[in-house]
Amino acid sequence: MVGFYRTEKLTREYWKNCEKVEIGMTLKEAREIIGDLKYQYWTQHKNSGGIMVSEYKGELKYTLEYPMVFAGSDNMRLEFDPNTLRVTDIFCGE
Repeated sequence: MVGFYRTEKLTREYWKNCEKVEIGMTLKEAREIIGDLKYQYWTQHKNSGGIMVSEYKGELKYTLEYPMVFAGSDNMRLEFDPNTLRVTDIFCGE
């Protein structure tokens, strides 16, 4: 139960900080604002965002997706350009 509480608290903090991220920032700047930059060297760490690559209408999309809050309907995510590592779109949840 304590582990769930800690994870949920951290996830909600990320979601709150997402509102401060702006399009055009570097991923490093965005992650610093969100608060997960300290996990950047871990792969698939439960407290960090994970890079996802998907295809939409024949085009590849690169996103940094974060854990979902309890009973949430979608993940918080930052879309970015893989060449410049700049944020191109932001979804902070519903």
